[in-house]
Amino acid sequence: MKAAAETELLEISRKLSPKKRREWLSYGRTLTTQTEEKSAVVEEDGDAAWERIIADSKPRPKLDVMAAKILAEMKSGKHFPPMRVEDL
Repeated sequence: MKAAAETELLEISRKLSPKKRREWLSYGRTLTTQTEEKSAVVEEDGDAAWERIIADSKPRPKLDVMAAKILAEMKSGKHFPPMRVEDL
């Protein structure tokens, strides 16, 4: 966290009553927990998210451009040398 934000949080904390400070701390812990849980869910559900994107008929021009670039690189052999039996 940036120093200015830390300073501001400390200043706000000092202005609160002890009860409000405990409530604020509890709220901060709740936010932190929710963020950590959301990150874990995203990591676990990554394959399912890609499957939904692939199955969706909605146009995805940026993904199409990226796929075309990769295919062109593969065909040129510039970044992807041909596969050999020894590579397997």
